[in-house]
Amino acid sequence: MPQGALSGNLRRYTVNNRLYRWHIAQFLEQLATLVAQTQPKTLLDVGCGEGFVAAFLKQRLPEVEITGIDASVSALAYAQAHFGQYATFRRGDIYSLPFPDRAFDTVVCSEVLEHLEDPESAIAELKRVARRYVVLTVPLEPYFRWLNRLGQWLRVSEDPGHVQFWTHAAFKRLVQQHFNEAKLYRKHIYQLACGYVDAAT
Repeated sequence: MPQGALSGNLRRYTVNNRLYRWHIAQFLEQLATLVAQTQPKTLLDVGCGEGFVAAFLKQRLPEVEITGIDASVSALAYAQAHFGQYATFRRGDIYSLPFPDRAFDTVVCSEVLEHLEDPESAIAELKRVARRYVVLTVPLEPYFRWLNRLGQWLRVSEDPGHVQFWTHAAFKRLVQQHFNEAKLYRKHIYQLACGYVDAAT
């Protein structure tokens, strides 16, 4: 995760603005609905940050065993302190995940790929450790940038430090390059994808 991601991500989930919190809650509900459709028993949250997504998914899907992984020591310390009852958290690199092949039924990578210089290699690694499905979310461009600038002006968001910018068409191409079977969704200024991992690939 990029430097500065801790404070930005933490603020995102704790900002005291009712409209913004509603917006985030709507996105998380859509993500949880999509993950539930994959019917996982085990789930890996890659780039889990401070653990907000992992905790939300556990509350919606209490039977699922969730593991969160992130490169940031400080983010993981927060996750363990606040959400350790919901998931197991450990440190790791998205480009070299410390798990065997096909270790998790479903792998979630939410709002991470846009921070990476090499998202293609990251997706290949997500597929390696997934037994059945990979669920991805990224901002919907150019709308995210427009609303983020407004959020910065209102002081409810910060410069997210993105290095990748996907329109719906570009994200669709990215997903279809990596998955033979995939469904794409939109929620506000976010886009989500669920790709089936073929064991033969």
